[in-house]
Formats: sequence, C-alpha cells, structure tokens
Amino acid sequence: MTNKNFKGYLILGLLFALLSITAFVIPTAKTTIFWVSYIFTVVAFSAQIFLWKKALGKSKELKSKFLNISIIHVGIVYLVLQTIAFAIFVALPLLPVWSVIVVCAIILGISAVCMITADVAIEEIERVEVNVQKKVFYIKALQADVELLADVETDDAVKTELLGLAKKIRFSDPMSSEKLALIEEQITEKINELKTADDKISLINSIEMLIAERNKKCKLLK
Repeated sequence: MTNKNFKGYLILGLLFALLSITAFVIPTAKTTIFWVSYIFTVVAFSAQIFLWKKALGKSKELKSKFLNISIIHVGIVYLVLQTIAFAIFVALPLLPVWSVIVVCAIILGISAVCMITADVAIEEIERVEVNVQKKVFYIKALQADVELLADVETDDAVKTELLGLAKKIRFSDPMSSEKLALIEEQITEKINELKTADDKISLINSIEMLIAERNKKCKLLK
C-alpha cells in the first residue's frame, strides 16, 4: 500500500467515524428507518475500499491508473448520494420503511451499473492499447532490423537503399490485421534474407513493393 493510498483510506475512515458519531449523538429515534439507511451507508463506505483497491492497487501504467479514476469518481458520487439519503431519512423517521429500502436500493443499483459499465469500458480500452502496442512493435522491430543491416553494410549503394527502406517502414501504417498476416510474414522473411542475399538491392525493391501493398490493404481494412 502506497502512502497516498493509506492517506485516502485514513480520510475515508475519519469521514465514516464522523458520520457515525454525528448520527448516534444527535437525539433522534433509532428506528428501523435509521438502521436500514445506516446499513446502506456502511455498504457505500465499504464499497470505496474495494473500488480503490481495484482501481489503484495493481501495478499498472500511469495511463491505466488515470482511466481507473473514473470508477473512483462513480464510487464517490454513490457515497455522497447515499450519505445525503441517510441524512434525509434520519431527519424524517416517520417515513415508511419500504420507501427507505427502495430509495437506497435504487442508489446502490444505479451506482453498481455505472461502476460495472466503467470497468468494462476501461478493460476494453486497455485491451485495445495492448493490441496497438503489439502492432506498433511489429513496424518498429522491422525498422530496427533494417537499420542494423544498414549500419554494418559496406556497400554505399546498398547502404543508401537500406536506409531508404528503413524510412519507408518507419512511415508505414502501424496498424495490422489477421488478414495481413501473410504479407507481413513475407516481409519479415525477406528482411531476414537480406542478411545473406547476394543481390540485396533487388530484394530491397521487392520488400518495398510488399510494404506498399500492405499499406494499401491497411487503408482498405479501416
């Protein structure tokens, strides 16, 4: 647990203690309405601990943590609404018990739906980010391989062609698709052939044609 998280839990605990002390010290009848609304409020406070652990407790990248803040915001709104409802019901002890249960259940239900929706959205965003990173890595890996070949190349003409190929790869469409798997495999194989090829310039031209074909197909798949 980080120092920041500990302070957050400490503040949450102090707020709960303050609320409980105030609720029990105020000279109001501790009716069924009071206890039902109080239990729902305890659930709301307890939910914050779960949400904070889920959103910030794992070792994730900063961006993912930033996205997870949306869940925390939903939880805070839920807590505020439930606390307000608790205060109203404590002030109006003559309301029917069923009204307390219905209102608190609605607040809990809507908040739960919003939290689940936010969590699903975050998971989808993170899944897309992982896929994009993998696809971008493919292009970067190809570029690095060609640049390494250019670094050790002794023929100036071939070296120039290799640097030109690396530049074209660099500005290629980073996105990919299963439908491009075959052509990407061909590009990878031909770049590997460059290490031992006799006619490297012809092979480079062939790779450039495959890259151009791949870029056109990328546009068609969008």
